[in-house]
Amino acid sequence: MRFTASLSSLTFLAVVGCTAQPSVDLDAERAALMAVDEAWFEAYSTSDNPADAFVAKMADDAALLAPDAPLAQGREAIHAVITELEAMPGFSVTWGPDAVEVGSGGDLGYTMGSYEMNMEGPDGMMRVEGKYLTVWQKQGDGTWMVIADMFNADGPPMPKM
Repeated sequence: MRFTASLSSLTFLAVVGCTAQPSVDLDAERAALMAVDEAWFEAYSTSDNPADAFVAKMADDAALLAPDAPLAQGREAIHAVITELEAMPGFSVTWGPDAVEVGSGGDLGYTMGSYEMNMEGPDGMMRVEGKYLTVWQKQGDGTWMVIADMFNADGPPMPKM
């Protein structure tokens, strides 16, 4: 009798463990994540307070890996980095995703893209072109939040033409 109960329990666990998990529509998740990245830039670029708009899509413990700077961990530290960038004379930035991928579970993904940053240099306006990688995590409420963002330049600043 004891053997039968144990065998029945094992059979039940095996069946439950092998039951297919709900499938994730990865194409839909990729499209959604691409749209979130694009909307993030739109919110940033039209905001009266761009640093607030930037950190609005950051998870509480997100990380920003900016070039030539220490790791900024958490919204407050990231806000300070963005505020410092925004304070540079003539500063502006545009970015946009070129590629997106979502893991098979549908809750982790990344966007890659390019950016252009402009600022005043010693000899006039300068342009920096570069690329970025942003890692996103889907939250319990279905929203995508940034957990890590990294960017770096393709080369040294160039005079803006």
